Amino acid sequence: MGARYKILIADDGRDFVKVLGRLLESSGYETCAAFEGIRAIEAAVKQKPHLVLLDIMMPTGDGIRVLEALRSQPATKKLPILVLTSSTDPSIEEQMRQKGAQGVLFKPIDNDLLISSIKALLPDSALS
Repeated sequence: MGARYKILIADDGRDFVKVLGRLLESSGYETCAAFEGIRAIEAAVKQKPHLVLLDIMMPTGDGIRVLEALRSQPATKKLPILVLTSSTDPSIEEQMRQKGAQGVLFKPIDNDLLISSIKALLPDSALS
């Protein structure tokens, strides 16, 4: 198999990460995970994913701080980030976009919407 996109799943819900990882891997993506905010920043720098799925509520650095940290570092400044949230705050989507997220998906996540959102950010031709 040729090169594959790597997606970092940053979420403290271990079962959610496991289910999401299986979905993404069955769709042809490689995955890695971080269960805490500070670990998500470290993983984004070390693992060099092509995209981050970022939960807002996590221990040791919430998703907002993680997003800000990733946008402040040259190595991760342009990394595509989709925020995943169970928040019911209607302003959260605009807040996350202003901080540099490419999109926000609300939990429970619709699998088809997730995959189409990822495909829109990671076109096949980019790995060639």
